Amino acid sequence: MTPTPKTENRSKALLLGNLLALSASICWGFNEPANKLIIPASISAGGVALSRIFGATVIIWLISFFIKHEKIARTDWKLLAWGAVMMLGFVYVFSMAFNTASPIDIAIILTFQPLLVVIINALFKHLKVSMLEIVGMIIALGGALMIILAGGSLDSGRLIGDVYAVVCAVSYAIYLVIIEGPSHRYGTVNMMKWIFLFSSILSIPLIFTVGKHIPMIAHTDWKAIGVLLFIVLFPTVYCYIVTPPAIRMVGSEIFSFYQYLVPVIAAVVSILLKIDEFHWYQPVSFVIIVAGILLANYAKARHS
Repeated sequence: MTPTPKTENRSKALLLGNLLALSASICWGFNEPANKLIIPASISAGGVALSRIFGATVIIWLISFFIKHEKIARTDWKLLAWGAVMMLGFVYVFSMAFNTASPIDIAIILTFQPLLVVIINALFKHLKVSMLEIVGMIIALGGALMIILAGGSLDSGRLIGDVYAVVCAVSYAIYLVIIEGPSHRYGTVNMMKWIFLFSSILSIPLIFTVGKHIPMIAHTDWKAIGVLLFIVLFPTVYCYIVTPPAIRMVGSEIFSFYQYLVPVIAAVVSILLKIDEFHWYQPVSFVIIVAGILLANYAKARHS
């Protein structure tokens, strides 16, 4: 049977969506070891966070000049502003976690984030959650707690970093819940340029509270600058722009499966670069978290 133009377009969209989802997961997988390479050895956690916020703001606004955008409704400005608050909290706390935490631990803990979205929706939007979904959440939570408790037993500083990672996951989950509505009404670039701009404005006071920013010209550390540019361009700008179209093309479920590659990539890269060590609890906790998420997703699909 000869494929119709509609079928061909659908196939191309699926292929492109899968490629975007895979590329985003690879960027996120490299993000954790990249941050650990420069925090705090070359640049402070605050310096990296502010570079991500200000850098992404400039880049996305430059991109927006070449893209047609919709007018933001008055009722949505408040949502975008709160989204910016959560965005800043996520990026800043994410960077702070690398002062002491393992990049592998952080990547695994962030895998728990999709279930946090379900919990937040259940609490504040009163969405019904089945008993089987709750069981899945508890199982996944057990995996996250294993990382925190086992990692903390190795080093008290590592425990603090793992807690930062949990706070980071919560902040990002709240951010996703807040922008869910606007994301259906506006283009990605149009929405993100305002969220990053508001985050940049909120970040201005932080400039005076963090030390050891980007290496100065007098003692340029080109390796650190290169790593920082990668963090700004790919895990920040690129991933935030390609995620919404990827989800539209392949669906949220397939996209979520690619997220399970992130801690695997982070672990391999971290070990190869010798910036982290492999511990028994990491793969065990990862399997527990994924099992809990899959169970919760199965329960949700069965009752939808």
